Amino acid sequence: MSEQVLEKFVERIDAVFLPVKNLEESLSWYQEIFGFGLRWKNERMCGLAIAPNCGFHLVQISDFQPIDKYTPFNYVVKDVEEVRNRLIEKKVTVSELRPGEPKRFDLTDINGNMISVIQL
Repeated sequence: MSEQVLEKFVERIDAVFLPVKNLEESLSWYQEIFGFGLRWKNERMCGLAIAPNCGFHLVQISDFQPIDKYTPFNYVVKDVEEVRNRLIEKKVTVSELRPGEPKRFDLTDINGNMISVIQL
C-alpha cells in the first residue's frame, strides 16, 4: 500500500466556541474575571477579545451541559502562579498546580466548564 501525502490546506483554528447556560451572566463573568473586551454580540452568542487572531466565543445552549470531564482549551499566561492567586482572590474555583511541565492548573467557570491555564 503506497503512502499518500496530502497537502495541508487548513491555516489555523480561527475560533473556540464555549457553551454556556446564560449568555449575559457568562459575558459579565468573563469580563469581570479576565477583563476580556466584547468584540460583538447577538441574542445567542458573543465574541470576546483575547488576542489578535484568536476568536473566543460564548454560545448560549438551551440543553447546556458543562464541559467538566476535560479541558477543551488552554489559556496561556506568563506567570501561572500569579494568575492562579489572582483567580483565587476573585473567588474562582481552581485546582492545585499540576505536576510536570508546562506549569499548569485548571479553573472552573461560572457555568461549570473546566479550562486549563498554562505557562509557556
